[in-house]
Amino acid sequence: MGSAPQGRFSQAAPVHNSDRLFALRVTVLYSLGGLLLSLLITAVGVLLTGQRDWLAAITLALLIPLLLLPPVCYPVLARLSALNRDNKLLRQQAREDHLTGLFNRPHLLSMLERELSLSLRHDYTVSILLIDIVDFSDIADRHGRHLGDSLLRVFSERIREKIRDSDLFGRIDGAQFLLVLPHTDYEDALHMAQGLRALTAAIQVQNGEERVGCDIRIGAACTENSGRQLNALLNEADYMLYQSRNEHRPHETA
Repeated sequence: MGSAPQGRFSQAAPVHNSDRLFALRVTVLYSLGGLLLSLLITAVGVLLTGQRDWLAAITLALLIPLLLLPPVCYPVLARLSALNRDNKLLRQQAREDHLTGLFNRPHLLSMLERELSLSLRHDYTVSILLIDIVDFSDIADRHGRHLGDSLLRVFSERIREKIRDSDLFGRIDGAQFLLVLPHTDYEDALHMAQGLRALTAAIQVQNGEERVGCDIRIGAACTENSGRQLNALLNEADYMLYQSRNEHRPHETA
């Protein structure tokens, strides 16, 4: 029973070479600082007491930091560096989709809710685009999971290159994405949807000698029409996306 906590701790934050290098650099700096401080204190003590055996005192002042600081500082700093690196990775995993590197659903919805609160406080509009890759499951079935994953990554990167820094883009489920457009009215959101369709039409992924593309459907919603409640906005976008699927035509005519 006593060995279990140790196993969990050792697995939680493995020490990598980068952690060791960081610990070594900082340990050297601490040791040099300790040497200077020890020499300064010793020199002051020798001058005040008039000690004749000053060489022994200086030698002792050099040995104490070198014997005490590195064995203590190095392992502690290496472990702290590993823990800090793991914490950064956990924070990243908590907000990013593992496949595309976009925001994941919980983090994106949390940011959207925050954006809606800000829009209410500062009186500006927020639009969202719910984007669905058409027949993605059929594409993955015909060409394989690997190509499907590649298509999602390429699609995500192309869209991310087109949007503004202030826009929020994430993958919320399978081949469905959500784009949040602050300071954007409904008409401008529809123009953005047109641009995204044109951009997607040019996306192709190589599969042997064949090039595979995709199409998207988009459902738009805006605080102008749906209010600033998160669920109401999402439901409106989902309804418009549903209409687009049923009508088999571009969403903005709905």
